[in-house]
Amino acid sequence: MAKTPVKQIYLIQNSGWMLPFYEDRSSKFKELGIVIAERIAKYGQTDQVVASFNQSIQDNKSPKMVYHGSDQNKVNAAIQSIMPVRKPGKTTYADTDFKEAIVGAITQYSAGQPCILWIITNNKNSPDNSPETIEKNKEFYAFLQNSDQIKRIVAFPYQMAVKGVTGNYTANGLMIYAMAYGDDADQLLQKMLKGNVPFGARVARLKPLNADAVTFMPLRVQGGKGVKASIVGNKTLMLSFNAARRPEAARIIGQLRNDFYPYDIQSAKVAISSGLNHDNNGIETKNDVIDKLAIKAGDVSPQLTVTISVPPIPSIWSPNVIFKSGYTTTGKIKFEVSDQKLAISKGFIKQMSELFPGDPLPDIFSPGESSRNSLTEQSVLVKVFYPSWPLFVFGGIIFIALGGAVFGMMMLQGETVYKVSVDGVQKNFALKMFHEQVINDANGKRVGMLKRGIGQPQIIKDKDANCTIRLM
Repeated sequence: MAKTPVKQIYLIQNSGWMLPFYEDRSSKFKELGIVIAERIAKYGQTDQVVASFNQSIQDNKSPKMVYHGSDQNKVNAAIQSIMPVRKPGKTTYADTDFKEAIVGAITQYSAGQPCILWIITNNKNSPDNSPETIEKNKEFYAFLQNSDQIKRIVAFPYQMAVKGVTGNYTANGLMIYAMAYGDDADQLLQKMLKGNVPFGARVARLKPLNADAVTFMPLRVQGGKGVKASIVGNKTLMLSFNAARRPEAARIIGQLRNDFYPYDIQSAKVAISSGLNHDNNGIETKNDVIDKLAIKAGDVSPQLTVTISVPPIPSIWSPNVIFKSGYTTTGKIKFEVSDQKLAISKGFIKQMSELFPGDPLPDIFSPGESSRNSLTEQSVLVKVFYPSWPLFVFGGIIFIALGGAVFGMMMLQGETVYKVSVDGVQKNFALKMFHEQVINDANGKRVGMLKRGIGQPQIIKDKDANCTIRLM
């Protein structure tokens, strides 16, 4: 979870291009916004802003806040209340300005603090409908790609066929964008995406394109009997083996998965290195370099070999091994990708053309300058299994030691009655271990001591005693 509260800002387009979504009685457009808000609220994000956006002109301001608060019912009602707006004094509807909406929402509603913008749009950005729009859009989208504050941008194409009344305009779908402003917002958005929020469908990652490019997916271990390689949690590479079969090195046959959906990696150069707990003397890989990497979006590369030197493992008698019934250590494999050339996959272009027929793909999908190189760090988990008999041996030793201690305590605390005869007159003495008592004769005069150690007690007769003392 993010370290500081992250405001959720819902920007819902209400310009003229959106008319079919508002006019069609069967449209689920507003219900979609409500579903998104309710799913996000489950992550404890209660500070929410609902705003409409189009393009500011005279008294018509964009974005326009409809609600700010934590009452989910009021959030839902605010979404339901949004309607298309006309240009002041005209019958035509408002145009759309994405840059104005995004910059305005961050500066006005979040004051530069971490936030996630959820933008529901039909993907038409047309400020003033002027010939300069295309060039302005390119500049704006380049700004989004290169901005240090906007950490992550993802998109969800959403199919929704609607037909309007005005002009009989139709539409096939929407685009939902999520933009993380600030590191805490990025952490939260990644957590949501891992939890399949808001839709669970494959998400299109538009930014960053300089990190998390690939994942090494193991297929088998070559020549390593008893050594297994697998993926844990969709990303972590786990090596597991029995301590008796520790290999010097694990030659793992696998493939690189392209994690840059919806982009094809047309060509790239990949250098592979690794280290154990930030110590390069631990897990090591050979200085492998892949000169020509090409992977389609969502696909995997041809098979390749990654050789990992396995670090020394603890003794079977190590406390960390005995008490944890095994041993684990962690490391990382680094994939440094250079000369990276990305292109939007044909499958995604086809999907977009079906949702937005006749519309060019927005320039926001064009990879920025930062996409030329990327660094991926994949976690490595080494798990070693040990036999369980040392635990039983150690447990037996502990049991015997504890038993001896308990027995000793019982002996120390228990009393034994002994009979002592002084000149034929017998008397009982109750003694604990390492205790002593005075022996008196029939007249009450001291004649000696009865001392007990571990075994039988001993009689210590006083030097001036003129009597016969015996232990019966």
